Parts: sequence; C-alpha cells; structure tokens
Amino acid sequence: MPLYAATLDPESAYAALRAEWGSVAAVELSDGVPAWLALDWTDALRVVREPNNFTREVRHWRAFQNGQVKPGTGLHAFFSDRDNAYYSDGADHTRRRAVVDDAFARVDESALRRDVQWVCDRMLAHIVRDGATTADLVPTYTQFVPSLAVAAMYGLGADDAGVMGQYARDIFSNTAAAGPAFVGLNAMLEDLIRERSTNPGHDVLSTMVRWRDPRTGTGLTDKELLDTAQMIQSAGHEMSVAWVTMTLVHLLSDTDFDGRVRGGRLGIDEALDSVLVNSSPVWNTPARFATADIEIGSVFNEHNIEIGGRIVHEGEAIVAAAAEATASVHRNADPVWTGTSRASLAFGASGPHHCPAQRISRIIVKASIEAVLHRLPGLKLTVPPDQLGTSLSLWARSVSSLPVSFDPVTGYDENWTGTEASLR
Repeated sequence: MPLYAATLDPESAYAALRAEWGSVAAVELSDGVPAWLALDWTDALRVVREPNNFTREVRHWRAFQNGQVKPGTGLHAFFSDRDNAYYSDGADHTRRRAVVDDAFARVDESALRRDVQWVCDRMLAHIVRDGATTADLVPTYTQFVPSLAVAAMYGLGADDAGVMGQYARDIFSNTAAAGPAFVGLNAMLEDLIRERSTNPGHDVLSTMVRWRDPRTGTGLTDKELLDTAQMIQSAGHEMSVAWVTMTLVHLLSDTDFDGRVRGGRLGIDEALDSVLVNSSPVWNTPARFATADIEIGSVFNEHNIEIGGRIVHEGEAIVAAAAEATASVHRNADPVWTGTSRASLAFGASGPHHCPAQRISRIIVKASIEAVLHRLPGLKLTVPPDQLGTSLSLWARSVSSLPVSFDPVTGYDENWTGTEASLR
C-alpha cells in the first residue's frame, strides 16, 4: 500500500494494514520504494529511541545505495546524506546536536514572541485590508508564519524569508521540486553564513558560527555549518505549519473545543497539546534504517494467535506512524488518563532525535493562534470540515485549505503594526 493512501483515508488504511500484516506493515514510500511501517506505540518508540538498531544514516539504506531510490526524485533529495544532526547518529550526532541545542538555548524568547506577534499582525492586516471579510488562511497565513519566524531568528528580512519558506515547502513536497529547492536554499544560506562570519550578530546563525566544542576548541566545518543551518530552516517548517493549521481547524470545527478556549476553561497551550494527541500534525517520522536483522512488532496467524514478531532485515527502511501510534495508545484507554494525556510522537518522544526546537516551535505556533483569535472577530469556517481537503505529505498532517469568514475589521494600520521587530 502506498504510504500516501493512509493520509487520504487513515481509518480504513490502517485497519487494512493491521489485518494483513499486524503491527508492522509493508508499505511503499513512493516511486515503488518499499518500507516497513510501525503502527503501535511500543514499536514506534523503539524505532525513534534505538539508534543502534534503527539509524538515520542513509549509508545503511540498501534501496538508496543500490539505486532503487532514483536521483532526481523527491525521496532522493530528502534523504541524501548531509552533515548535520538530523542525518547522523553516534558521536557525530552528539557533537552536531550540541550546536543546535546551544543556539536555541540562547534565543531571547521574549524577543522571539514579539517578532512573531509583529509578523502575524502584519500578515493579518494584509488579509483584512480594503474591508475583506473572507480568506483562505492556509496560503495567506499558516504556510508562512513558521518560515518568517525562523527568518527572524536568522536576522533576515521579509522578502528573503518568503523565498526561504517556499524552499522549505518544496523540500518536503516529495516531488522533483525538492532537489532544486535544496540547491537554492543552500546558496542562500552560504551567503548568509559568510556575512555572519565577518559581521556576527545576536541571531541563531551567528551563535552557530561562533560555537566551539568545549573539549577540542573546534567549531563546525563549513559543510556542517551549512547543512545545520539548512536543517533548522526546513526540518520544523512543515510540522509547524501543520500544527498551526490543525489547531485552527479544531477551534473552528469543534464548537465545544472552541468554546472552552474562548471561555478561558482551556488555554491555548492545552489546546495545542490536545491537537498533538488527538490530531497529530505529524503523520509519520522520516525513515530509519535497520543496522542488522531486527525483530519488532507482533504477527498473528489466521486464528488471531500471536506467532512472533516481524523481521526487519538489515538495510531496510522503517517508518514510525506517529499519528496512528499516538492514537493506538489512547484507543480504549482509561478516559481519565486520555483526557489529560500528552503522550505524542510528534516531537520524537525523547529519543536521540527528538526535536530540539519544541519550546521555540510552541512559542511560534501559540503566538500565531492567539493573533488570529484576537484580530479576526466572528471567525468561522465557510465550508464543512470534511471539505477542507488533505495536504498530501508523507510526513505532516494538515488540510489543504482553511476558508473562513470574519466580521469587518477597521483601524488595523495604526494599531496592529507598530511593534518593532527584527523582521521588517
């Protein structure tokens, strides 16, 4: 079954996979490239937490090394080896990850929050100009907020941020556009790194340029610095877009959910956690590759008796089905626990590759949600929720459109955009 099929009809697709394969099922990533899909919570946790068994290093992926993953495809562009923490394990991962953790730890969160608020107000002011009372918030708002926020952390202006955001969308599109997007993004970042090397500032990229390993006194190589800057810009983009969008979908389509938020009984942070658990913005985590023959999951015979596990052979790819695994651990569980649970695989569940920008991402997403609720009075969907469409992606879960209406807004020019921000 193509992995895309699960994004179109997840309930039926996952049921069919479980019936045929058990908790670890055979799927097609794209272009006929096979992989295994871990559907249960326990198995998915093993995939994301056991780098000695399931590595991110593409040199272990047989289909990539033997040419089955064809050059020029979106899959090849996405998984081509890069010298950053995302694509490495072991000592290299630890060292490269330390740079990112240090850079994010130095982010002024109050300043970031102000920058994001400024960006959101500018975008919403553009939406409501000339008395407009309708909009599609995906192409006009949610697709752009994360890239603009990262651009602010890099000290970039709005025009460059827009270009950078388009590159990020193309990289995760799993189409032929991914290859040129990587080339374009890297060229853009190379120029920026050269600038920060001679004229460092207080932004994230300057912090990475200045970083030195406390044990050796050495910094990142030029290649590592470029690939790490690219990772930060692109890795969290699609997930953040989906998180903003799916939270707005829930607020606008579930009247009880919306009422609890607007009535103060459910804060925005609780709303964001609820979406991570109940409508994960991550369908699947990017593939890992078996370093040896590994038994995982459960296989049942025709009498529904477990007869062992699934063998994932050395060099085969396996994907953690983040949304389905999260749903599975809450399915038929104690409602007292599920009502407050934050168990989710969206950020990697504390594995070695767990997202280093969880707090940064939450600040960006929360500010963007708050801005919409504050600036667009009378906000409501103009179509039923089941007509919002699906944004096709192997990794992120979102809708393709978010058409809304709202009451007329006036006075935004002088009131909304006066806050100073890094991004102008």
